[in-house]
Amino acid sequence: MSPRRAMPQKKQQGGLPSWVILAAVIVVAVVAVIVAADFLTKAQPQAALPPTSGITATGRTKGDRNAKIAFVEFSDFQ
Repeated sequence: MSPRRAMPQKKQQGGLPSWVILAAVIVVAVVAVIVAADFLTKAQPQAALPPTSGITATGRTKGDRNAKIAFVEFSDFQ
């Protein structure tokens, strides 16, 4: 081969385009942030509920048997 002649360069075949790799990295980062946020919210101690007084529970009822109640009904007529 002549010294003036350059070796032909081979084109890379296969592999993924760089935008696909970048998109995959972004998706993995977003999933990691979501998992970390979920983990951190569960790791914090929950505040204790205040004690309830004056509520009695017998059978399937709670509270005063003679308490007044009001029913409110919401409807969507679409």
